[in-house]
Amino acid sequence: MKNTIVRTLVTLGLSAVLSPVALLAQSNINATIPFDFTIGAKSFPAGDYSVKQVSEYVLLIQSIKDGTGVMAMTLPSEKTTREGTPVLVFNKYGDSYFLSKISGDDRGWKLHQSAAEKEMVAKVASPKPITVLAALHSK
Repeated sequence: MKNTIVRTLVTLGLSAVLSPVALLAQSNINATIPFDFTIGAKSFPAGDYSVKQVSEYVLLIQSIKDGTGVMAMTLPSEKTTREGTPVLVFNKYGDSYFLSKISGDDRGWKLHQSAAEKEMVAKVASPKPITVLAALHSK
């Protein structure tokens, strides 16, 4: 728990320092997600969401409807293979969906597995990847 709090505070501090630079050249990724899903320890209902790059490896995933969201630390990942179309990839375990990757034309991000997802991995042999197409929107 203490490690999570420290990591969150470090992420927020770095985001505050680096966000003006990162946001100058970035477009938002908007997607309609047709199912409830989880990022980290937070669950979200189906709906319209925006993904904003806060710093090189921190993303803000936020509901367009009510602004609720979460900042997620990421790892670099491959970019989308669909030219001009960003994608969000979810791991599906039974009826549970976990956001695992986000990618656009020029870069990709992989999210860390949460404790809840690791628990699902232990119960289910392998996840079924589900891809949601998104759109780029200039600020």
